[in-house]
Amino acid sequence: MAELADLARTAGIEVVGTDVQRRSEVDPAHLIGRGKVESLRELKLEGEFDLVICNEDLSPRQQRNLELAIKARVLDRTEIILEIFAQHARTHEGRLQVEAARLHHLLPRLIGAYAYDRQVGGRRGGVGARGGFGEQQIEVERRRIRKRIRDLDREIEQVRTQRHQQRTGRRRAELDTAAIVGYTNAGKSTLLNVLTGAGVRAEQKLFATLDPTTRKLELPAGREVLLTDTVGFIQKLPTDLVAAFRVLTDLGAADKPRVVALNKVDLLGPSSRRRAIGALSVRYPGAVAISATNRAGLRELLSAIDHASRGDAVPLEILVPYGREGVLAELRKVGG
Repeated sequence: MAELADLARTAGIEVVGTDVQRRSEVDPAHLIGRGKVESLRELKLEGEFDLVICNEDLSPRQQRNLELAIKARVLDRTEIILEIFAQHARTHEGRLQVEAARLHHLLPRLIGAYAYDRQVGGRRGGVGARGGFGEQQIEVERRRIRKRIRDLDREIEQVRTQRHQQRTGRRRAELDTAAIVGYTNAGKSTLLNVLTGAGVRAEQKLFATLDPTTRKLELPAGREVLLTDTVGFIQKLPTDLVAAFRVLTDLGAADKPRVVALNKVDLLGPSSRRRAIGALSVRYPGAVAISATNRAGLRELLSAIDHASRGDAVPLEILVPYGREGVLAELRKVGG
């Protein structure tokens, strides 16, 4: 529930309370029990809140039933994450992916009167905006949304083709690729900025980074690699947004050696830090404790990246003619 509260705040929603219900089975009509529905309705009548967010995905029927019973807007986990992605997407590809995901989520909910122009187009009504449709208008909107989804799919495929061409160019440059992967708000963008001077936005918010950023990183021996900041992971990510994580496959980083960095160790006291690092080092041998904010442990991290990224490299002895010493700098960039 703490994670859901953080998601809500990131979307610009004020959280006034939380509640948890444990049930042996899900109510097919409302997800939660009728007693809990009545309790929420009474709180709504007292003016305690004007929006309910469920930490599970709701079927269109469940969402519609809850709104009718509680007399308030009801959003599920997917809609909150979609809203955050829409707010934070900066690149053309990112906006296309988010719009396509929102439309896929919206399509089966038109009977529940989600307005396309409010929620997906201009979003004039903000998070969870509603607007009524007649049956004929709903069918018009269905056709309109399906056409837009087809158009978006074509545009996204074009962008991916362009990215594939860029990736091919990077391979020609013979530079290895590394990706910073981890939970959202784990400090990945801050680490990229500290290591490369990228200057990307780094905030104390979930999903502050949605668009991958790649910069050159110089390792201790002088060799260079391409380092990419990626979208943060989160529990129960909406399936329509899984495409945002294709960057790991696109980079060819999915099957690469892994270096585990334990970031934000500066937030722990000395004794807590020792216990945490000791326990995690057993689970992740070779893990490096760092603080991207305080720049602690970065030398050890760079050495670990250098070692892990060498792969099947083999040592060579090369005779460099007198007067051609400049070639050594070029060799170090490739092989260290």
